[in-house]
Amino acid sequence: MSTVTLENLRVRARGGDPQALRTLGQRLLLGHGVAQSPQEGYSCIAQAAARGDAEATAQLALFAAWGVLRPQHWPEALDHLLRAAELGWPPAQRELQFLARGSGTDWRALRQQVDVTAWTTPRPVRVLATAPRILAIEGFASREECAWLIERARGSLRRAQIYRKDGPGFVEAGTRTNSEADYTIGNADLVLRLVIERIATAVGVAAAMFEVAKLLHYEPGQHFAPHCDFQAPTTPALAQEVARRGQRVATALVYLNDDYTGGETEFPRIGLRHRAAAGDALLFWNVQPSGALDYDSLHAGLAPTQGVKWVLSQWIRDRPVDGSA
Repeated sequence: MSTVTLENLRVRARGGDPQALRTLGQRLLLGHGVAQSPQEGYSCIAQAAARGDAEATAQLALFAAWGVLRPQHWPEALDHLLRAAELGWPPAQRELQFLARGSGTDWRALRQQVDVTAWTTPRPVRVLATAPRILAIEGFASREECAWLIERARGSLRRAQIYRKDGPGFVEAGTRTNSEADYTIGNADLVLRLVIERIATAVGVAAAMFEVAKLLHYEPGQHFAPHCDFQAPTTPALAQEVARRGQRVATALVYLNDDYTGGETEFPRIGLRHRAAAGDALLFWNVQPSGALDYDSLHAGLAPTQGVKWVLSQWIRDRPVDGSA
């Protein structure tokens, strides 16, 4: 964005133009063409919503659900989503119907039908192994939820990467040939947050311990070779990462489809191969109860031989993670 265009946008925003306020707020939040200023960005979006901007109102719902720049508050999130639906914002209308597991255009009635407790309560777990601890949850998510989660992030896929060992950051590697997408503030929504809360309940930790959730995609022949999800501090870069962000103590996978062959999750050290149905979840711990690294948690994402595989991946740290959305 040129300086002139940015100044024009600011002039319009100062004049109370809702679209300009929303656009400026979005840019300030993310630092697009302007110095990043999240609080100022939030204020602009809130002003746009107060002036009846439907998209800005839907963004306030997102912020309240995820606790972005404000404490998390589900009633407030759903009220904002209701208002956005009433203002005619189609994504808010579709999401409200989905959350209510209903249809029609009585938005207030649909708002009352949303049961946050039901959304965040997982089904019982089944123990697959005790060392390492591996749990399965059949029917963790509905097929409709799985399809929704795929569509939210599939447009952001890129080649998957692994942590560098010789410095900060990430790098592509032949050991991991699949693609992935982050669920960020740009493509997250209330549905995803409720699924995240459901995972947190199943694992027994706060969602604040979660990294950014990822959508994983495997074409035929693509794989993730045997690896451990913990970060062994074997190099200065990895030691610094663990010291700064904590250890990855657990992993949650939600399998989003099952119309493929092959593609199992394998734990070669304990002789376990797991094949899941769409909507099933797999939870496993990367450390022992003592906190020691558990090398028996070594696992691989085997390649599909036919069809494509979609998975929601959630890494869990031993301390709160900043910027989890």
